[in-house]
Amino acid sequence: MKIVLTGFMGTGKTSVGKELSRKLGYKFIDTDVLIEEREGTPISRIFKKKGEDYFRNIEQAVVKEVSKISNVVIATGGGVIKNRNNVENLGRRGIVIWLKADPKIILKRVMLEGGKRPLLEVEEPLEEINKLLTERVPLYMQADASVDTNYITPEETAEEIMEMLALDAQIVTVDLKERSYSIVIGSKILQKLGLRLKEFRPSKVAVVSNKTVFPIYKDTLLKALNDFDITPEVILIPDGEEYKDFTWTYHLHGELLKARFDRNSMLIAFGGGVVGDITGFVASTYMRGIRYVQVPTTLLAQVDSSVGGKTGVNHPLGKNMIGTFYQPSLVMIDIDTIRTLPKGELSAGMAEIIKYGVIADKELFNYLENNRENILSLGDSLIHVIRRSCEIKAGIVSKDEKETGLRAILNFGHTIGHAIETATDYKRFLHGEAVAIGMCAAADLAVRMNIFRKKEAERIKRLVELYKLPAIIPDNINSSEIINAMEIDKKVMAGQIRFILPEAIGKVRIEENVDRETIARVLQANA
Repeated sequence: MKIVLTGFMGTGKTSVGKELSRKLGYKFIDTDVLIEEREGTPISRIFKKKGEDYFRNIEQAVVKEVSKISNVVIATGGGVIKNRNNVENLGRRGIVIWLKADPKIILKRVMLEGGKRPLLEVEEPLEEINKLLTERVPLYMQADASVDTNYITPEETAEEIMEMLALDAQIVTVDLKERSYSIVIGSKILQKLGLRLKEFRPSKVAVVSNKTVFPIYKDTLLKALNDFDITPEVILIPDGEEYKDFTWTYHLHGELLKARFDRNSMLIAFGGGVVGDITGFVASTYMRGIRYVQVPTTLLAQVDSSVGGKTGVNHPLGKNMIGTFYQPSLVMIDIDTIRTLPKGELSAGMAEIIKYGVIADKELFNYLENNRENILSLGDSLIHVIRRSCEIKAGIVSKDEKETGLRAILNFGHTIGHAIETATDYKRFLHGEAVAIGMCAAADLAVRMNIFRKKEAERIKRLVELYKLPAIIPDNINSSEIINAMEIDKKVMAGQIRFILPEAIGKVRIEENVDRETIARVLQANA
């Protein structure tokens, strides 16, 4: 992220910028200081010897250069805002914050600094400040947000800016070089969405949601956007996995075309995994790709589908068989949305968190065993496991974005889980419930193949049941139907059904040569 501080002299841009960069670990650049270093002389002398026009040309070149840097706080000179090119450059992939102060306070601060400001070397400096402010206020109002610095310290101002941008929340980075993005996790995050979207300067915005979740958060969401002059299109789809198909994909494309969305437009996926998957798929295919932001409202989506850029729609013959790898620009996780979830949805999300413990972090697995009550009561332990899950997935995706190797371990429990969903027409189980059954079956398979201890497999089953998740396949689901569904899953390689199997809690391996008879015995034993 790039944070740009603008405002009149004496409003605290440099002191606030230094404090903000220290707190965030960002680089700090003061454009006035940079100009002085390059010219080898103070700005006051540049004004006297070469004139304001010369200075403004140098300033524009410096602004254009530093505007290309990310993870930076930039403090600008007071007159930078006068040049429209400066405003456009600074605002590109950045947030512009206007620091405000009253004229008398500005004069007092400037005098305390020594008063060496070229524009104030006049007989009545206060009068000159009022005059210049009158001219510039309409320009400063181009900023994305403002902070009054009259009676707060630079540290307090920095904290207020961080709070406005949700930078005081838990943040996990998916490191994909120039396509890296942040996962922001915290409470009351939804209210910060409008300002965060300004970073991307979208020409149009559409909220894609469903008819169940959108009415609950409609007022909060629309206010968060309207407060920053974003009036979105709202496109609702029915609630349910069975609607994640081409019929509704085609509908979404049509709505965007009717609203004349262009390549600089942006989508907001507001809902659970179905909404996130279909929105991401539409974003990746509309005009060959526009940006989108994930705002997951279910625990399952928060720790799984919203992160990593897998998009897709279902086909009657298989789940997620049609899709793309297409990363979001930002993920905003507001844990408060979990409070409105039915209990079954909360448990479904826990299945994916259990998965992360099995595949990559035995300490997380132990934590889940020991903190069930606090997690299910939505205590601080829940934030901890959400963040840890996102860290694990972000680390894996950063190393293997398109599942050519390592990323496949994220499919633990999914080979059988997806098959169960397909065999039941996506109507009988929540995704997390099907994955829970799949994890227990995969653990049993690993035991039968002598690569996993039975005692540890029993731990997985106990933990699944501890979080009120199903651990066995209902006996009225035919095992042959499940195997048939697995045969056409995208995880099949050269005719071999690929499984992710545990070797120990916290460590798994990819097994590509599992015979059908062993699979059938496991399915029957887990029914």
